[in-house]
Formats: sequence, structure tokens, C-alpha cells
Amino acid sequence: MNYSQILAIIKQKKGLIIISGLLLAAVSFWGVMLFSPRYQSNFDVLIVQNQQEFVDSYTLAKSTEHFSKLLSEGIYTETFLGKVIENYPALGKTLPIDREDRMEKWGKMVRTSLNVELGIIHIKVLAGSRADAEAVSKTVAGVLASNSNLFISENQKIEARMINAPIVKMNPGAGVLAAITAVSFFIGALLAYAASFYKSLIASGSEKTEDSGVSREEIWQE
Repeated sequence: MNYSQILAIIKQKKGLIIISGLLLAAVSFWGVMLFSPRYQSNFDVLIVQNQQEFVDSYTLAKSTEHFSKLLSEGIYTETFLGKVIENYPALGKTLPIDREDRMEKWGKMVRTSLNVELGIIHIKVLAGSRADAEAVSKTVAGVLASNSNLFISENQKIEARMINAPIVKMNPGAGVLAAITAVSFFIGALLAYAASFYKSLIASGSEKTEDSGVSREEIWQE
């Protein structure tokens, strides 16, 4: 099938292709809007080591990297969650009672990433309301600042500092939502075109078989 035939299929089925793209885009848009948490809060925590004795820069950098990873993973633990609920009891009422379900929900609610070179933990909190997103963010930062010894010995003299206030915004952002909708449209349109293309190939093959005077039964017998 050449280029002109491909264009002919697109021209012939453009209505179906556009409708399929719009339908999948609409489903994706409303799926994200209905099932994703409505708000997200983003903030950064800096891990600082208070060393009284001289330590070379390489050792200090690797040590900071280690403690940053340790605290970042510690946020997902049941021990850390217990401290968060202790300081923000309203959170405990929104999480499941079952321990496994509760930890799974917490893992989806809070997400962390690292800038290991600078010792910065980027934290994102997803919640159904702006107030919860901001309150949970501040509580997480507070627990990190006052309870780092949950995972690190007090002798290590590690300090966690919130270096910017939580920024609360809609989830997902307008840019992400637009990208999801656009990609869904193209996928829907592509699937509709592929179905039309496949149907055209089958029809073309059937016409060639009939023109050659050979029946399907004869082909199988050969």
C-alpha cells in the first residue's frame, strides 16, 4: 500500500478517526479528573551535617548522600507515618484501618525524589483538599526536622531543614493534563486508522483472490 492509498484511507475515514481520538481523549481527561487526588503540594528538605571535626569534602558528600537516601526511604515506613499521624490526627481518619492498605495508601499519597549531590529531598504530597495537602506537607517536614533520630543515630548530628514553604496547586497541572489529553487523542486516532487500514488490506486481498479466479477452498487445498 503506497502513500496515496494511505492518504485515501485517512480522507475516507477522517470522521471516524477524529471521533475515536476525541472519545479516548475525553475518557482520559475525565478519568484523570475523577480518580486523581485534586491537589498536590511540593517542597524541599535540605539534609545538613553538623561536623565538629574536619572531614574531607568527598567523605562529607558521600555521607550526606547516604543520609539523604536513608531519610527519603524512611518517609515510607510505618514508624514515620505513626509520627505524622501523632502530629496531625486528621490524617489517620482518612487512611484505611488495615495496616497493609494504610501503608499502600500512604505510599501513593507521599512521593520523594533526591538531589543526592546537594543532599536535598524533593517531597510531593497528594491530597483531596488544599488544606490537607498543606497540613500533611508541614507535618512531614516537622517530623523529619525533629525525629531524624528515628533512622539515624543522634551521634551523627544530622539536621533536616525545610528550605521552601509548600507550594500547593491543582493535580495534575494544566500542562500535564493537556499532554495526557493530546496523547490520548492521537492514540485513539491511530487505533481507528489502524483498524481501517487492516480492513482495507483484507478487502484488497479478497478482491485480488476473486480477480485471479482462485477460490479460498482451492488456496487451502494447494
